[in-house]
Amino acid sequence: MISELAIKNFKSFIDETIPLTGLTLLSGLNNCGKSSIIQSLRMYHAAYSNESPLLDGHGYVEDLRSNLVRSTNNINISLKHENGNVGEMELSEHNNTVPFFCPEFIYVGADRLGPQTFLPLNVALDARPKVGNRGEYTLDLIDKLSKYGYLVPEKLTHPEVAGETYEHAVKGWLTEIAPGVNFEFATNRKAGISHAEIDEHKPTNVGFGLSYTLPIIAATLCSVSRAPTLEDQDDWVRDWEESKATNGIMLVIENPEAHLHPQGQTAMGRLLALAASCGVQIIVETHSEHVMDGIRIAVKQEQISNQDVTFHYLSKAMFC
Repeated sequence: MISELAIKNFKSFIDETIPLTGLTLLSGLNNCGKSSIIQSLRMYHAAYSNESPLLDGHGYVEDLRSNLVRSTNNINISLKHENGNVGEMELSEHNNTVPFFCPEFIYVGADRLGPQTFLPLNVALDARPKVGNRGEYTLDLIDKLSKYGYLVPEKLTHPEVAGETYEHAVKGWLTEIAPGVNFEFATNRKAGISHAEIDEHKPTNVGFGLSYTLPIIAATLCSVSRAPTLEDQDDWVRDWEESKATNGIMLVIENPEAHLHPQGQTAMGRLLALAASCGVQIIVETHSEHVMDGIRIAVKQEQISNQDVTFHYLSKAMFC
């Protein structure tokens, strides 16, 4: 579990340490640094993965360095593990350091695809399940974990469905958004595409809420799912399970409330709280009081300890 995120010389963050717990919520007015915190985590993970920490569309180092520090100052992003170990990424115009540790990292951004007739399959050589930054691999993720028999913890099963399989859990939690909805999907490996049907309709004929929510539900349940056995499994299953056991897993989500009615937003908060109570570290950027209420209700009902939940309300005055 990561206990602290430290950011130096990055955008509005001159030198800030942000405490993290099992479930950390980032809220506050627009343009106050919430997305910058998410971006810093993504940059750290990219550096750890031997990829460029300069994310597409965000500019170069000079665009990311704080205007309040010298132009020679390097950007520094570090994670402190609860065991005291500190991983550090330092970024300059010509170099960056590679952190020595990082949790298994799942990120779903605010710019999700929404209703699509078809979605692509993940054809990367790394066979680990991926939801994609925009949710583009959601159906591929559901298909993969379902075929390998992944199970969710008992507290993440849903009363509307029978069984603890990942696929059943996804369909069950979708009924929190649209009661009675019938969700089916299929993949075509030769064509490299997947498609879904909702009540026998194309997603484009149903609306935005379900399509925007499905990647969040799929990613959240993916983060807590476990293989039923490690015997006679493909290499990626054993490698992924070993990495999660060794490094932990961090789920980062932006605006899970998008296109959801208030009842669905509250259910989303409860889902996130239940997942965090199962040992996954979750960081959420949200503007929704209903998502927050869902988490508060989960704390009140002792489904997650209040010690495992942190709310950060950001304002410009905090970092300027």
